Amino acid sequence: MNSERLHYLDALRALTMLLILPAHALALVGLRGGWNDVEASVYWTIHVFRLPLFFLIAGFFAALLARARGTRGLVRNRVIRIGIPLILGVLVVAPLITWEVQALSERPYRPHAQGLTAFVDPHPSFLWFLWYLVLIYAGALLIRCLLARMPVARGGLLRVGKRLLSRRSAPVLLAVPAALCLYWQPTWLADTPAESFVPHLDLLGYYSLFFASGWLLHAVPGLRESIEHRYLQHLALAALALPAALALYLLQSEPAVGTRSVFHLLALLLLSVATWSLSFGLLGLARRFGQQPHPTLRYWTDASYWIYLSHFPVMAAFALAISGLAMPEALRLLVLATATLALIFPAYGAFVRHSAIGRVLHGPRPRDTVHITRWKLTPPTAAAERRA
Repeated sequence: MNSERLHYLDALRALTMLLILPAHALALVGLRGGWNDVEASVYWTIHVFRLPLFFLIAGFFAALLARARGTRGLVRNRVIRIGIPLILGVLVVAPLITWEVQALSERPYRPHAQGLTAFVDPHPSFLWFLWYLVLIYAGALLIRCLLARMPVARGGLLRVGKRLLSRRSAPVLLAVPAALCLYWQPTWLADTPAESFVPHLDLLGYYSLFFASGWLLHAVPGLRESIEHRYLQHLALAALALPAALALYLLQSEPAVGTRSVFHLLALLLLSVATWSLSFGLLGLARRFGQQPHPTLRYWTDASYWIYLSHFPVMAAFALAISGLAMPEALRLLVLATATLALIFPAYGAFVRHSAIGRVLHGPRPRDTVHITRWKLTPPTAAAERRA
C-alpha cells in the first residue's frame, strides 16, 4: 500500500498527540482548585476520542508494518520508536514532572518521592499510553503467531470483524463492550493510569478493542474505505450522543444522578457511542479533506511526537512561573499552551529533526524537505519533494 495515500491517517495520529497541550494545560490549572463546568467540558470532549483514535490508528499501522516487514521488522521499529522514548521518559522526564507537580498541587502528590528519591520512583507518568501500547503490541503479536498456525480460525475472525465493523450500526454495537470495559472506572470517562506500571485490565481491554479494530481496518480489504465513506452518518450520530453524555458527566456529582446505576450505564453507553462514531467520522473527514499531501502538515506531523514527549516539564515550569499571578483562568490556559509550543516547536527544527533524536522518533528526514523561518514553513522545491 502506498504510504503517501495514508498521510491523512498519520496527520490524525499527530492530532491526538497535539491535543495533549490543551488537555495538560487544563490538568495543571485544575491543580489550583479544580475546574469549572466549561473547563471540565473541554477536557472531557478532548478525551472522548483522543486516545481511542490513537490506538485505532496504531492498530492499523501495526498491521501494515507486520505485513510489510514481518514480525521482526515490526518489533525492531516499535522498540526504537516507542521503547527508547518510554525508557528515557520514565528515567528522566517523569522525576522532573514529579517535582513540578508537587510544587503546584494543593494536595500531596507522591509524598514518598521527595528530592532525588523521585529518580528511584519509576512510574509511567504521562507516558502511560506508550506502556499500554507496548503491552498491546506484545499481545497482538502473540495472537498473530497463534493464528498463523490456525488459518481457519484466522479466517473466521476476519469474517466476524468485517461483518461487525462494516455495519452502519457498528458504533452502537461496539459501544457495548467498550462501556463494559469502563464500568469500574471511578468517573464516567476512561481514567489515566499514570501512577504505576501495573496495568488496569479494564483499561487495557478498552484500548485493545480500538487497537484490534484498527488492525482489522488494514487486514480486511475495503473495510476502512467503507467506514470512511459514511463519515457524515458517523458524525451525525456523534452529534446526538455527545451532548447527552456530557450532561451526565457534569451531573454525576448530583446524588440523584451519580448514585444510580442506570445513569452510570447510560452515561458509559452514550460515551462509547460518541467515541466510536466520532473516531470513525474523523477518519472519513480526514480522508475527504486531507487527501493531498501538504508540506506544512507533514512537518507538524513529524514534530507532533517530539511535542508530546517534551511538553509537560516545560508547561509545568511555565505554570510554576505564573502561579502567583492573578489572571483569568482562560488566559492562564492560553499562556501555558502557547508559551510551551513557542519554545518546543522551534527547538524541533533547530535541534531534533535531523539529529539522532529525530531518527529515533520518526526516522531520517531530508534536510531540504521543509525550510523553517521563524514560524513560517516554506514548501520544498519540486526536486526536493521528489527526493523526499
